[in-house]
Amino acid sequence: MPIIGITSKIGITSKDRRVMTNYIDAIREFGGEPLVFASLDRYISEHREAIPEYLGRIDGLLLPGGGDIDPCLYFQKRHRMVKGVSRSRDALEIWLFQNALAADLPVFGICRGIQIMSVAMRGALHQHIPDISGIRQAPPHKIARRDASHEIEMSDGSLLHGLIGESVSSVNSSHHQAVDAVGEGLVVTARSPEDGIIEAIEHPDKLFMLGVQYHPERMLHHPELREHARKLFEAFIAAAS
Repeated sequence: MPIIGITSKIGITSKDRRVMTNYIDAIREFGGEPLVFASLDRYISEHREAIPEYLGRIDGLLLPGGGDIDPCLYFQKRHRMVKGVSRSRDALEIWLFQNALAADLPVFGICRGIQIMSVAMRGALHQHIPDISGIRQAPPHKIARRDASHEIEMSDGSLLHGLIGESVSSVNSSHHQAVDAVGEGLVVTARSPEDGIIEAIEHPDKLFMLGVQYHPERMLHHPELREHARKLFEAFIAAAS
Protein backbone atom coordinates (compact mmCIF):
# COMPACT_ATOMS: atom_id res chain seq x y z
CA MET A 1 0.00 0.00 0.00
CA PRO A 2 1.11 3.63 -0.50
CA ILE A 3 2.93 5.26 2.41
CA ILE A 4 0.44 7.03 4.67
CA GLY A 5 0.51 10.80 4.30
CA ILE A 6 2.45 10.77 1.02
CA THR A 7 0.74 11.26 -2.33
CA SER A 8 2.71 10.02 -5.31
CA LYS A 9 2.39 12.17 -8.43
CA ILE A 10 2.09 9.88 -11.45
CA GLY A 11 2.58 11.16 -14.98
CA ILE A 12 0.27 9.59 -17.56
CA THR A 13 1.02 10.16 -21.24
CA SER A 14 -1.55 10.55 -23.99
CA LYS A 15 -1.97 12.00 -27.46
CA ASP A 16 -4.39 14.73 -26.36
CA ARG A 17 -6.37 15.71 -23.29
CA ARG A 18 -9.32 13.40 -23.74
CA VAL A 19 -10.08 11.75 -20.40
CA MET A 20 -8.25 8.47 -19.81
CA THR A 21 -10.73 7.38 -17.17
CA ASN A 22 -9.57 3.82 -16.41
CA TYR A 23 -5.94 4.84 -15.89
CA ILE A 24 -6.77 7.95 -13.87
CA ASP A 25 -9.22 6.05 -11.66
CA ALA A 26 -6.70 3.26 -11.05
CA ILE A 27 -3.99 5.70 -9.96
CA ARG A 28 -6.38 7.53 -7.64
CA GLU A 29 -7.76 4.31 -6.16
CA PHE A 30 -4.33 3.30 -4.91
CA GLY A 31 -3.26 6.66 -3.55
CA GLY A 32 -1.63 8.43 -6.49
CA GLU A 33 -2.26 11.83 -8.03
CA PRO A 34 -2.46 11.58 -11.86
CA LEU A 35 -0.92 14.27 -14.07
CA VAL A 36 -1.66 13.96 -17.80
CA PHE A 37 1.07 14.88 -20.29
CA ALA A 38 -0.56 15.34 -23.70
CA SER A 39 1.82 15.17 -26.65
CA LEU A 40 -0.22 17.59 -28.76
CA ASP A 41 0.25 20.32 -26.15
CA ARG A 42 3.66 21.02 -27.71
CA TYR A 43 5.43 20.72 -31.05
CA ILE A 44 7.58 17.60 -31.38
CA SER A 45 10.69 19.77 -31.43
CA GLU A 46 9.76 21.11 -27.98
CA HIS A 47 9.26 17.75 -26.29
CA ARG A 48 12.93 17.04 -25.60
CA GLU A 49 13.38 20.40 -23.87
CA ALA A 50 10.24 19.77 -21.76
CA ILE A 51 11.37 16.39 -20.40
CA PRO A 52 13.25 17.74 -17.34
CA GLU A 53 10.21 19.85 -16.45
CA TYR A 54 7.88 16.86 -16.74
CA LEU A 55 10.11 14.52 -14.73
CA GLY A 56 10.58 17.18 -12.06
CA ARG A 57 6.84 17.18 -11.42
CA ILE A 58 6.30 13.43 -10.96
CA ASP A 59 7.32 10.49 -8.77
CA GLY A 60 6.44 7.78 -11.29
CA LEU A 61 5.57 7.39 -14.98
CA LEU A 62 2.66 5.41 -16.42
CA LEU A 63 2.86 4.64 -20.15
CA PRO A 64 -0.69 3.59 -21.13
CA GLY A 65 -2.31 1.86 -24.08
CA GLY A 66 -3.24 3.57 -27.32
CA GLY A 67 -2.47 3.65 -31.03
CA ASP A 68 0.42 1.87 -32.74
CA ILE A 69 4.03 3.08 -32.70
CA ASP A 70 5.50 4.23 -36.02
CA PRO A 71 7.46 1.20 -37.37
CA CYS A 72 10.14 3.47 -38.80
CA LEU A 73 11.35 3.86 -35.21
CA TYR A 74 12.40 0.20 -35.26
CA PHE A 75 13.49 0.25 -38.92
CA GLN A 76 10.55 -1.58 -40.50
CA LYS A 77 8.10 -0.71 -43.26
CA ARG A 78 4.59 0.00 -42.05
CA HIS A 79 2.19 -2.95 -42.13
CA ARG A 80 -1.23 -2.17 -43.63
CA MET A 81 -2.90 -2.96 -40.27
CA VAL A 82 -0.88 -0.40 -38.29
CA LYS A 83 -3.33 2.24 -37.03
CA GLY A 84 -3.44 5.36 -34.89
CA VAL A 85 0.20 6.38 -35.32
CA SER A 86 1.19 9.66 -33.64
CA ARG A 87 4.80 10.74 -34.13
CA SER A 88 4.26 13.41 -31.48
CA ARG A 89 3.22 10.85 -28.86
CA ASP A 90 5.99 8.46 -29.91
CA ALA A 91 8.60 11.17 -29.37
CA LEU A 92 7.21 12.28 -26.02
CA GLU A 93 6.98 8.77 -24.60
CA ILE A 94 10.34 7.53 -25.88
CA TRP A 95 12.21 10.54 -24.50
CA LEU A 96 10.30 10.40 -21.20
CA PHE A 97 11.05 6.71 -20.78
CA GLN A 98 14.73 7.04 -21.64
CA ASN A 99 15.15 9.84 -19.12
CA ALA A 100 13.08 8.07 -16.46
CA LEU A 101 15.31 5.02 -16.95
CA ALA A 102 18.45 7.10 -16.43
CA ALA A 103 16.95 8.66 -13.28
CA ASP A 104 15.66 5.30 -11.94
CA LEU A 105 12.15 6.75 -11.76
CA PRO A 106 9.46 4.05 -11.34
CA VAL A 107 7.84 3.21 -14.71
CA PHE A 108 4.77 1.08 -15.41
CA GLY A 109 4.04 0.36 -19.10
CA ILE A 110 0.68 -1.05 -20.20
CA CYS A 111 -0.02 -2.53 -23.67
CA ARG A 112 1.40 0.20 -25.95
CA GLY A 113 3.49 1.13 -22.92
CA ILE A 114 5.46 -2.14 -22.89
CA GLN A 115 6.06 -1.67 -26.60
CA ILE A 116 7.33 1.90 -26.11
CA MET A 117 9.74 0.63 -23.44
CA SER A 118 11.22 -1.90 -25.84
CA VAL A 119 11.36 0.36 -28.91
CA ALA A 120 12.98 3.13 -26.84
CA MET A 121 15.81 0.71 -26.07
CA ARG A 122 16.34 -0.42 -29.70
CA GLY A 123 13.82 -3.24 -29.61
CA ALA A 124 11.25 -4.16 -32.27
CA LEU A 125 7.62 -5.27 -32.47
CA HIS A 126 5.42 -7.81 -34.19
CA GLN A 127 3.35 -5.36 -36.22
CA HIS A 128 0.33 -7.64 -36.65
CA ILE A 129 0.12 -10.88 -34.69
CA PRO A 130 -2.34 -12.71 -37.00
CA ASP A 131 0.19 -12.56 -39.85
CA ILE A 132 2.91 -14.39 -37.93
CA SER A 133 3.16 -18.12 -38.61
CA GLY A 134 2.78 -20.22 -35.47
CA ILE A 135 1.31 -17.39 -33.40
CA ARG A 136 -2.30 -17.51 -32.22
CA GLN A 137 -4.80 -15.23 -33.86
CA ALA A 138 -5.22 -11.95 -31.98
CA PRO A 139 -8.02 -12.51 -29.48
CA PRO A 140 -11.35 -10.76 -29.88
CA HIS A 141 -11.38 -7.46 -28.02
CA LYS A 142 -14.57 -8.39 -26.19
CA ILE A 143 -16.41 -11.55 -25.23
CA ALA A 144 -19.88 -10.76 -23.94
CA ARG A 145 -18.69 -7.13 -23.58
CA ARG A 146 -15.64 -8.15 -21.55
CA ASP A 147 -11.99 -8.52 -22.48
CA ALA A 148 -10.88 -11.94 -23.59
CA SER A 149 -8.61 -13.62 -21.01
CA HIS A 150 -5.76 -16.17 -21.01
CA GLU A 151 -2.96 -17.38 -18.76
CA ILE A 152 0.59 -16.12 -18.52
CA GLU A 153 3.65 -17.84 -17.05
CA MET A 154 5.99 -15.66 -14.99
CA SER A 155 9.74 -16.11 -14.47
CA ASP A 156 10.87 -17.13 -11.00
CA GLY A 157 12.77 -14.38 -9.25
CA SER A 158 11.28 -11.58 -11.37
CA LEU A 159 9.61 -8.49 -9.96
CA LEU A 160 6.30 -9.60 -11.49
CA HIS A 161 6.49 -13.08 -9.98
CA GLY A 162 7.34 -11.63 -6.58
CA LEU A 163 4.38 -9.25 -6.69
CA ILE A 164 1.78 -11.74 -7.88
CA GLY A 165 3.09 -14.60 -5.71
CA GLU A 166 2.47 -17.38 -8.21
CA SER A 167 3.99 -18.66 -11.44
CA VAL A 168 0.79 -18.78 -13.52
CA SER A 169 -1.97 -16.18 -13.53
CA SER A 170 -4.93 -15.15 -15.68
CA VAL A 171 -4.92 -11.75 -17.40
CA ASN A 172 -7.03 -10.01 -20.02
CA SER A 173 -6.06 -9.53 -23.67
CA SER A 174 -6.79 -6.81 -26.23
CA HIS A 175 -4.00 -6.14 -28.73
CA HIS A 176 -2.84 -6.92 -32.26
CA GLN A 177 0.85 -6.14 -31.69
CA ALA A 178 3.48 -7.42 -29.25
CA VAL A 179 7.17 -7.09 -28.38
CA ASP A 180 9.42 -9.09 -30.72
CA ALA A 181 13.09 -8.16 -30.21
CA VAL A 182 13.49 -7.01 -26.61
CA GLY A 183 15.18 -3.67 -25.99
CA GLU A 184 18.67 -3.40 -24.54
CA GLY A 185 18.84 -3.90 -20.77
CA LEU A 186 15.31 -5.27 -20.57
CA VAL A 187 14.45 -8.90 -19.84
CA VAL A 188 11.36 -10.99 -20.58
CA THR A 189 9.61 -12.06 -17.36
CA ALA A 190 6.29 -13.46 -18.60
CA ARG A 191 4.97 -15.15 -21.72
CA SER A 192 1.74 -16.69 -22.91
CA PRO A 193 2.24 -20.48 -22.67
CA GLU A 194 -0.08 -20.93 -25.64
CA ASP A 195 2.09 -19.20 -28.20
CA GLY A 196 5.08 -17.59 -26.53
CA ILE A 197 3.87 -13.99 -26.90
CA ILE A 198 5.83 -11.73 -24.54
CA GLU A 199 3.50 -10.58 -21.76
CA ALA A 200 5.92 -8.74 -19.45
CA ILE A 201 9.39 -7.16 -19.50
CA GLU A 202 11.45 -5.60 -16.72
CA HIS A 203 14.75 -3.86 -16.11
CA PRO A 204 16.35 -5.98 -13.37
CA ASP A 205 18.70 -3.21 -12.21
CA LYS A 206 16.00 -0.61 -11.55
CA LEU A 207 13.71 -0.01 -8.59
CA PHE A 208 10.46 -0.54 -10.49
CA MET A 209 10.48 -0.74 -14.28
CA LEU A 210 7.77 -3.10 -15.49
CA GLY A 211 5.87 -3.37 -18.76
CA VAL A 212 2.89 -5.67 -19.32
CA GLN A 213 1.06 -6.46 -22.56
CA TYR A 214 -2.32 -6.81 -20.86
CA HIS A 215 -4.61 -4.16 -19.32
CA PRO A 216 -4.58 -4.22 -15.49
CA GLU A 217 -6.51 -0.94 -15.36
CA ARG A 218 -9.47 -2.82 -16.86
CA MET A 219 -8.83 -5.98 -14.84
CA LEU A 220 -9.73 -3.97 -11.74
CA HIS A 221 -13.37 -4.09 -12.89
CA HIS A 222 -13.48 -7.91 -13.06
CA PRO A 223 -13.60 -9.83 -9.74
CA GLU A 224 -11.66 -12.83 -11.05
CA LEU A 225 -8.81 -10.66 -12.39
CA ARG A 226 -8.81 -7.78 -9.90
CA GLU A 227 -6.35 -9.22 -7.36
CA HIS A 228 -3.55 -9.47 -9.93
CA ALA A 229 -4.13 -5.90 -11.06
CA ARG A 230 -4.41 -4.57 -7.50
CA LYS A 231 -0.97 -5.94 -6.61
CA LEU A 232 0.61 -4.21 -9.62
CA PHE A 233 -0.89 -0.78 -9.01
CA GLU A 234 -0.23 -0.90 -5.26
CA ALA A 235 3.43 -1.81 -5.85
CA PHE A 236 3.87 0.89 -8.50
CA ILE A 237 2.39 3.62 -6.31
CA ALA A 238 4.42 2.41 -3.32
CA ALA A 239 7.64 2.49 -5.38
CA ALA A 240 6.82 6.05 -6.44
CA SER A 241 6.28 7.01 -2.79
